[in-house]
Amino acid sequence: MCTVLTLDNENLFGRTMDFPPRTPWKLTFLPAGYQWLPATNNQSVITDQYAILGGMRVVDDHYLIGDAINEKGLVCAELFFPVAASYGQLEAEKQLLTPQDFIHWVLASHATVRDVIADLDNVVVVKERWFDGQQYPFHWLLMDDTGTYGIEPLDGKLVVFKNTIGVYTNTPAFPEQVAKMNSYLGNDEGTTFTELTKRGLEHSTAAIDGRNSSERFILAARTRWGSKITSSDELKKFLSLVTIPKNEKHAHNYTHYQAIIDRQSGEYHFHNQLTGEVTTFNVKEHATDKKIRRL
Repeated sequence: MCTVLTLDNENLFGRTMDFPPRTPWKLTFLPAGYQWLPATNNQSVITDQYAILGGMRVVDDHYLIGDAINEKGLVCAELFFPVAASYGQLEAEKQLLTPQDFIHWVLASHATVRDVIADLDNVVVVKERWFDGQQYPFHWLLMDDTGTYGIEPLDGKLVVFKNTIGVYTNTPAFPEQVAKMNSYLGNDEGTTFTELTKRGLEHSTAAIDGRNSSERFILAARTRWGSKITSSDELKKFLSLVTIPKNEKHAHNYTHYQAIIDRQSGEYHFHNQLTGEVTTFNVKEHATDKKIRRL
């Protein structure tokens, strides 16, 4: 139960992390040159070409990334994608990645979304041994100078698309989310995001509380296109609307942190929802640093 909203004109990314970990999320900096071994068997060590800053947790000395920005300004985030996710088959000649490692691979050596797309044929995301001993299904959002994109594992393949709406949540797959939103708005645009959809979002006033993935998708889109928010302060107010507090009702699935990334400057604001602490760090200012930092 996570929600992402991006503002392309301002290069801003905001998300709530509601994924229940067994180890704590912390803002973490991995320097260029960091080496790691994918969780899949019989794979060679990967050396990061670029510094990476993001919300991460550590399992058996392995860094698992929830969302991050690299020094080139490429942003990638994973979101829970149950039921719909369908992963590929083992292919010995390709780099094998678990869903948890895909985001690290994206940011390690790619400067743009175009670079990632050009390299996708060289990897397979598989349902193999994963850290935590669990099999978590994910899909991913990417953002660079050209806008916001999505990658979804469907029918054993990685499907890439331009996310012109600028919002992302969980299951169902993106086209069905758009269709549900158009149905909510009372139009016949189906899976297409059109000018009619935009006008509907601008004038929509019906109550919606965001209790499920599709409602949060609509709520985020209405905020993006109806309220036309443009600043990090406005983005933070929206994230507060979809934040799930930890309480007796939400003892397992609750918001662990809020993240706001300024893609242009390289600054990441990490707001720990359990402690209230806000940590800020800049990947571009520290791109030449050589040490790992758990902030």
